[in-house]
Amino acid sequence: MKIYCVFYLSLLSFIFLVYKILSAEEIKSNKLDKIFDKNSKISSNTTYNFDSKGFFKKNNVEKKEEKKHDDLVIYITSPRSIQSNEGFFQIHMNTFNPIREIRINEEKYKIDNLSYESSHDYANKKLKPGENKLVVEVTTDIGKTEKEFKIFLEDSFYKFSDMRKSSFTLVNVFGLSKDNNVNSSPSEKVEATKGSFTIVAIGQLVTGYSSAFVITTILNFDDQFDSKYDSKQIIFRQLGIDWNDQKTSFGDFTLGTGMNMIGLWDKEEQSELRDPLNKKYKKIAQEFFYQLKLKVNFNDLIKWETSLKHSMKDDYSILMKTEETPPKVYVSKLSQGFETNWLDLNWLLALDYSMTDAESDTKDFSSSGVSLKMTWPLNPVSLNLQYGITDQQNKVADPITGIRTKNYSFFVETGANYQINSRLSLAYSHRYEVNESNIINSDYSKNTDTLNFTLIY
Repeated sequence: MKIYCVFYLSLLSFIFLVYKILSAEEIKSNKLDKIFDKNSKISSNTTYNFDSKGFFKKNNVEKKEEKKHDDLVIYITSPRSIQSNEGFFQIHMNTFNPIREIRINEEKYKIDNLSYESSHDYANKKLKPGENKLVVEVTTDIGKTEKEFKIFLEDSFYKFSDMRKSSFTLVNVFGLSKDNNVNSSPSEKVEATKGSFTIVAIGQLVTGYSSAFVITTILNFDDQFDSKYDSKQIIFRQLGIDWNDQKTSFGDFTLGTGMNMIGLWDKEEQSELRDPLNKKYKKIAQEFFYQLKLKVNFNDLIKWETSLKHSMKDDYSILMKTEETPPKVYVSKLSQGFETNWLDLNWLLALDYSMTDAESDTKDFSSSGVSLKMTWPLNPVSLNLQYGITDQQNKVADPITGIRTKNYSFFVETGANYQINSRLSLAYSHRYEVNESNIINSDYSKNTDTLNFTLIY
C-alpha cells in the first residue's frame, strides 16, 4: 500500500512540474508576440531599396495568409467486386475548395465548371479481369489529395471468392499413442504409452490474385509415460518457406525451402552436442531441403500431384564431441499422388522413390513405396482404410558380413475422424505393421493405437 501511495504522489508532483514549465513558456511566448506586433506596426509591411538615381524606393510586400487544410472526401459507392465489364460505377468527391483537376491512374479528366463536389462515371470496360488498383488524385486551390481503391472484376477465370487472402492459422494437436512393441523386437514385445504435442503455425502473405508466400513452422515433442523409455523421446521442429501459385498455366505450383532439426532425450548430458531449443536433448540431425510441387486437376475427375525434394543432412547421431565434424547425407525423393472420387469413396494412390547418398557407400540405399488410402466421407464421422508397402535395399554389401541389407515392410491402418465443429476434431487410428529383413533378428511386427485431438485457431 505504501508503494502505491509513493507512486501516486510522485506522479502528481511530476504533472504539477510540467504544468509550471508550460505556464512559464506561455508567458514568454506572449511577451515575444507583443514585441513582434510592435515591430510589425513600425515596418507597415514595407521594404526600402535604392533606385537607379540613388534615392530610396518603397515596395509594399503582400502578406500571405496561411492556408488551411482542405477536408476533401473521396469515395466509391459500388461493391468491391464487379461481375461484368459493361456499365460504370461512380467516384464521388466533396471538398470545401473548388475542384481544379481530377486524375485517375494518371489519366486527366476535364472539369467544366468549378464546383465543390463532383461525381465521375468510371467505365467497367477500363478494368482488367482480377483486382484493379485505382489511384484518384484531386487538385483544389490549396493542394492535392490522393486516395487508392481496389476494384475486382470477375470473369470465367478470376473469381472474387477464390482470391487469395493473407491469413494466419495456428494448429494444436494433442496425441496419445500405445505401442505394443516399442523396441521393435522380433520376440520379446514390450508395451509403452506416450503423449505428444504438436504446434503448427502457417502464415500466408499474398503476392497476387492466386499467389502467396507461405511460411510454416512445426514444433513436435513427445513424453514417454514410463521413464525407462525416456531415451526414445524426440523433439522435432521445422521452418519452411514456400512460394505458391494456385493458378499457373500448368497447375498449382509450389517452390520451397526449409530446415529440420531433431533432438533425442539425453538428460544425463552424455554428449556435448546439445539441442539449441532444449538442453535436455542431444542434437541428432540438422537438415536443409529444397522442393518443387505441381498439382493438376483434370476436369475434377482426377487430381495429380508430383513433387521432387532434395535434402542435405548433417548426421550427429554417432558423435559426442562438439569439435567432431558430422558426416553428410544427401537424399533425393520423387513422389507421385493420384486422387479421385469413385463409388462415394475418396481414393488416394501414392508412389515414391528415394535415393540416399552417405559418405560411406555401405550406408547408401534406395527405397520405393506405394500406398492406397480409401476414405468414406460420412457426416460427422469419416472412416478410412490404408494399405502400404515399402522396399528398401542397400546399394553395396557390408565389407564385414558380405551381406547387402534388404528390408521389406507393409502396414494396414484403419481410422475414424469425428469433426466436432470447424475448429475441433477427434481422430483415432489403429496400425498393424510388419518388417522383414535378411539381417538376423531384424524381423518384427507391432500394433499401434493413436488418438489425436486437433484444435485450429
